[in-house]
Amino acid sequence: MNDRISGDNHAIVLAGMCTALVVVLSLLGFYMPLLSTVVFLLIPLPIAYLGMKEGVKWSIVVTTGVLVLDSTFFGVVSAAFVCAIFGLLGVTMGICYRFKVSAAKTLIAGAVVVLLALVAEGMATLYLLGLPSLIFGSEGLSQIRDSMLETLPSFYSGEALDQAKEKVEFLMDAMEKSVPYTLVAVSFFYSWASMALGSHVFKKMGITDIPHLPPFERWEFPKGTLALYLLVLAAQYFFKDQVSYVAYNLGTLCVSIFWLQGLSVLWWMPHRYPFMKPLRLFIMILSAFIGVIQMFVVFLGIADMAASYRKKRNYQ
Repeated sequence: MNDRISGDNHAIVLAGMCTALVVVLSLLGFYMPLLSTVVFLLIPLPIAYLGMKEGVKWSIVVTTGVLVLDSTFFGVVSAAFVCAIFGLLGVTMGICYRFKVSAAKTLIAGAVVVLLALVAEGMATLYLLGLPSLIFGSEGLSQIRDSMLETLPSFYSGEALDQAKEKVEFLMDAMEKSVPYTLVAVSFFYSWASMALGSHVFKKMGITDIPHLPPFERWEFPKGTLALYLLVLAAQYFFKDQVSYVAYNLGTLCVSIFWLQGLSVLWWMPHRYPFMKPLRLFIMILSAFIGVIQMFVVFLGIADMAASYRKKRNYQ
């Protein structure tokens, strides 16, 4: 009985410390915009740590406490944003770490939770608050488009203005079509980034028995991505307008996966071609902005995925 009371007391103290830490991180995230991205990605870690050590009920208690305190400081909407995305991500990571779930499944579980939270927040913004949402409906994007078009005459005129308007229209159409892809990509990024930061933080704390993603040079994605991409191309050819929205998002997702696998190959290359080590970061940056280099990295990823080039060489 005494051991149980002592354990509960320890959990209560730890929960209080984690709650205070998350609230401080929230404060820094809201009032220091330049650091907000990194700070918000740190928020899941105290919650995950508590869930890993004391159980899921305590991580839920901390998330609820953070929601109440953040509502006092920043308002209900801002608090809901923090807790729905980063709080629930921390709860999910804590569950996975406690039960030794594999790193890949932890990544997927975290991404699914973040995706559901983003969709729920989009619905709440649109239907409960009556505000424009970038996720549902085109009103939010239309306002951005109108704002951009209004500012163009301040910088361009004549033929240059017409070309700028065409580029804005093309960009906004692409953004509107790619909302599902963007949501999935952001969800996986949040999940991966929090896991990566957690790996470093927990290692500093002496915690090494949590699932770790493999080094970037060993990243491999399912070969089924190739089949899915071929199916998307076939659907676009035979059905065109009927599947254009779905095909566009699935195709973009597949190309992004090929690009990531191509970058992974670049990171592996110094094992066989040492001269590539100083070039790989330069190529990665250029591939984000220059189409030709991006296509090279994409085809590199496709070739490696199809032939299992690195895996056959045991990544040596």
